[in-house]
Formats: sequence, structure tokens, C-alpha cells
Amino acid sequence: MVLFVWLPIACIGALHYATSSDLYWVHDVLRRLYYLPIIVAAFLVGTRGGISAALVVSATYLPHAFVHLGHLAHMDPADTVHKALEVVLYNIVGGVAGVLADRERKRRVELARALDEQRRLQDQLVRAGRLSALGEVVAGVAHEIKNPLHSLKGTAEIIDPVIAEGSDERRMWELHVAELDRLHRIADRFVSFAKPQPPDLQELDLGEVVTQLTELVGVDARKRGIQLSASVPERPTRVRGDRDQLTQVALNIVLNALRAVQDGGAIEVRVEPAGDSGDHHGLVVENDGPPIPSNEVDHLFDPFHAGAEGGAGLGLSISARIVEQHGGFIEAENAGLGVRFSVWLPAI
Repeated sequence: MVLFVWLPIACIGALHYATSSDLYWVHDVLRRLYYLPIIVAAFLVGTRGGISAALVVSATYLPHAFVHLGHLAHMDPADTVHKALEVVLYNIVGGVAGVLADRERKRRVELARALDEQRRLQDQLVRAGRLSALGEVVAGVAHEIKNPLHSLKGTAEIIDPVIAEGSDERRMWELHVAELDRLHRIADRFVSFAKPQPPDLQELDLGEVVTQLTELVGVDARKRGIQLSASVPERPTRVRGDRDQLTQVALNIVLNALRAVQDGGAIEVRVEPAGDSGDHHGLVVENDGPPIPSNEVDHLFDPFHAGAEGGAGLGLSISARIVEQHGGFIEAENAGLGVRFSVWLPAI
């Protein structure tokens, strides 16, 4: 504003006052030059800037136009009507240009929001297409894995009584059975990812999901000395959802947090009710673990993107699909205690 508005107004005013009244055409040009900083102020600041610049121009021009200041300054030789009209036009131009600039700025903001929403929807469509194709492959692989697993599991149950307790073979056998169970769990996760069950939508309180979640992971957190805190508002935060599926989503996030947080760390789970203008309730999980690398933030919810060693990389992907089936969305960012996951669901 100083460089492009106030300094030009001062320069034009100084030239105007210093120019002899005999140079009519110079005064005529200088009067018109005042419009430039007025319009620039309007585009820089909006209505407030345009009107402010017009008022300053008017205050600068009026003494020269209508008050004779002796030999230090010369009267503007234009007639009184034209000079009065010029002052009026300064303020009209400043106001109109400011309003137009504000409208244009508002339209740019709305356009930017629309573009962001379009990109988000486009990303969702691309992800949905990839997940659909990937789901078919995963379903076939999971089916082929589970069939021999059932046979191996049955064989293990038959052989188990034969191996003596306390022997070296028994220890290796228990490890073998544990690995079979782990493979079975992984196959189940593959099936859940490939063919997610449709949610049984019922009215529920997100606070109840948080309460159930803390009961599920509270013991594990206490064993590791992790401070697990929950915050639930007094008023119910009603959503339409599947209680078991939403608990699974929250559990996936908190289990990841338990893996990331060091012993003695902190995890906070809370419900954020929709504000007066909001239409989504939030279930927020924060932890003070290491921040998410910037190159991984956009891929956290991609299938098989395993952050934890030994993980299948499906927990967050399944969680994102469940939340989308509920008409909501899930976000991850480095914020709050350190890392924040937010699940947003439509309020009712």
C-alpha cells in the first residue's frame, strides 16, 4: 500500500500543487492520475482499501481545488462543477472497485475450494478403482491360502497330543502352530479388505465407541506405562453407523499408536462434536510418537503400505473404506501431541 498507493498519491498531489494554473492540461492529467492508486488500493485490500484511498485523495485534492493558498500553490483552473464531480467520482470509483475486488477475491476462494473438492473426489475415484481391481486379486489369493491352512490346522490338532510337553520339539511345534494362526489372521484381513461387509447403520453415540475402545486397549497400555486418556462430551454425539465397524476403525488406529509410542508415552482419544456450522462429528486419536514422514502422509491409507514391521499394511486401508461406507472421511497429520488421526462422520 505504501509503495503503490500512498506514495503515488503524495507524488501526484505534490505535482498538482506545484503546477502553475496556466498549465490547464497538466492539471487535467494530474486529476485523472489519482484514479490509478485508488483502483490499485481496491484490488490490494478490497472495499476498505478503495474507499480509504478515495478519501485520502479527496482530502489531498480539495484544498487545491477550492482554497487559494497564495503563491505556494495555484488553484486548479477547472470549473467548480467539474472539480466537485471529480471528488464524487473518486469515492464512487473507490467503492465500486473495492466491491468488485471483494467479489473477485471471494470467487477465487470458492473456486479454490471447488478445485480442492474435485481433486479429493478424483483421488477417491482413482483409489476406488484401484481397490476394486486389487480386491479381486486379493480375494483369489486369500481363498487359495485359506484352503491349505485349514488342512494344516487340522493336521496340527491331530499331531499336537503326540509331542511331549517340555521337549525341544514341543517348543518348535508351538512356534509352528503360532505361525499358522498368524497366517490365518492375515488371510482373514485379506478377505475383509477384498469383501468388506456392508455396515449395519444404526443411531449411536460416538462416546460409547470411545468407552469401548479404552476398555479393549487399556490393559495393554497400562502394562507398557503408556498414559491412555479419553475425553467424551457430556451431550451425546449422534451418528448413524455400525458400532462394531467403527470400533474396529478406532482400534486399528490406536493399535498403530501403541506400536509407535515408546513405553511411558501418551495417547489421547476424544470426541469432537460438530460446531454450530459443522455437520461432522469427529473421533480423534493423538499420540506423542515419532512424526509421520512427509513422503508417507499421502500413502498411509493405501493397501499394503505397512508402517509397522511385520504388518500386512491393511489396517488403515480397511479403516478408510469403512469410514467412506459411513459417508465420512479420515485424516492423518503431524499435529496435537505429535501425530493425529481424525475420523469424521456425518452428524444427525
